[in-house]
Amino acid sequence: MLIYFDAAREIILLAVLVAAAYTDLASGKVHNWVTLPATVAGLMLGYVLGGVGGVSQTLPSASALAASPAVGGVKQDFCLVDSLLGVALAGGVFGLFFLYGAFGAADVKLAVAIGALKGWYFALLALMASALVGGVLALGVLVWKGQLRRGLLDSLVAIVRPGKAAKAREGASPARLTVPYCFAISVGTLWVWLARAGVF
Repeated sequence: MLIYFDAAREIILLAVLVAAAYTDLASGKVHNWVTLPATVAGLMLGYVLGGVGGVSQTLPSASALAASPAVGGVKQDFCLVDSLLGVALAGGVFGLFFLYGAFGAADVKLAVAIGALKGWYFALLALMASALVGGVLALGVLVWKGQLRRGLLDSLVAIVRPGKAAKAREGASPARLTVPYCFAISVGTLWVWLARAGVF
C-alpha cells in the first residue's frame, strides 16, 4: 500500500510542476489551488509514509546523494519531519527574497510545496538548480531586451545593498518584471527529479 502513496507523491509533484510552468508562462500567475493542496498533501504523505520521524532520519546517506534508497519501491527516509524541514528551508530562503522584493508570493508557495512533497535535501538541490535556470533566463531576457548592462548593475546593487536596491528600483528591474521564475523553479526541480531518477 505504501508504494501507492509514494507514487502519488511523485505524481502530485510532477502535476504541480507542469501546472505551475504552464500558468506562469500563460498568465504570469500560479494559483493557490495548485500549490496549497500540494503542500498539505506533502505533509500528510510524509506522516503516512514514515510517521513523525526524526532529523537523523532525514540526513542524506552516501547512497542518497545519487538516488534515494528504497525498500519495496518506497523511499524509507521520508517522514513528516523531512516534509516540515523542506517547508522551512524553501519557505525561509524564498521568504527572505520575497521580503526584499526579489520574488513573488507564488514563487514562495511553489517552493514550499516542493519542500513539503520531497523533503529538505531535495528542496535544497531544487533551489540551486532553479537559481541556475533562473539566471540563464534572466540573462536571456536582458540580452533580448538590450538591457544587459543595466540588469547586471541592478544585480550588483542588489547583492551589495539589497534593502536600498529594493526601495530605489522597485518595479524598475527589467529582469524582475519579465522572468517567469515559477517556470524556472519548475524546470530546475524537474532537472533534479530526472537526475535523481537516473535519467541522466
